[in-house]
Amino acid sequence: MITPGRISVFLIMLIICPLLSIGQHIKEASWMMLDTTTAQDRQAGLGVAITITDLPGQRFVLEIPEVFTLQRFSGGLLGFRRQNWAFSHDGAQMDLTDGKFGYSIRLRIVKSKHSIGLKWNMAFKNLSDSTLYDLASFNCWSMNAAPLFKDIPMERTFVYDPVRKKILLKDVRKNQGIGKRTMQFYPAVAGIDLSKSPWINQWGVISDQHLSGKKISIVSADSSWLFENITDGKVAYFFNNWESHHGCLHASPLLAKELRPGETAKASGIFRFTRIQKH
Repeated sequence: MITPGRISVFLIMLIICPLLSIGQHIKEASWMMLDTTTAQDRQAGLGVAITITDLPGQRFVLEIPEVFTLQRFSGGLLGFRRQNWAFSHDGAQMDLTDGKFGYSIRLRIVKSKHSIGLKWNMAFKNLSDSTLYDLASFNCWSMNAAPLFKDIPMERTFVYDPVRKKILLKDVRKNQGIGKRTMQFYPAVAGIDLSKSPWINQWGVISDQHLSGKKISIVSADSSWLFENITDGKVAYFFNNWESHHGCLHASPLLAKELRPGETAKASGIFRFTRIQKH
């Protein structure tokens, strides 16, 4: 039997349900946009600029890689200044070969209930007649134009010590000589000997404290978001730059301890933003 009370409830539900659907649709429409960098970024046209609809006013820049580091090569290899990205609605891709070395990178936007991220896959082929040692990708994610995340004091940025205890980056020991830039390379447990990589060693800013794990993370200033730079495989080393016009975080993947001529090395990971659930 349909009573007046039930009719009222039914009418109310007819009004509320469309509103709920709209709310769910807005949440589903949340997305990440990729584009080439502009003059407002650190380098125009030489990286990937990222914006997220749920994070208005925040602009991130990805240089993947900024350079490949390895033993015996003082200048590194195939830096981001030579990249030419092809963008699509759900990611980007780039391929480059210079005769001696070649690499390809695929970026794919991924979503879950509480997070949105950029999944990356990389392949590096050694086309030379020399074996490469300690090959790592210096992947740079910059927060310089993202004030909600930028953490120059390193009070919201955390890593893990050798026994996997979470620690703030400001508390990790740093070595910085007179006239050296305010940045730091942190050796990773089971990573590489940074003193043997000329491009890294030249800066004179290598910490004597090892870090563990596969990621470096930062909590937004309003404690609403967690950003993680994650490598799926082994991390060669970690890095950050706390100069006022930088604010970048690196978890550099180790592609290969030894890469012989004709061989291909691969690595993967994700740059992920997760909403912090407040109870």
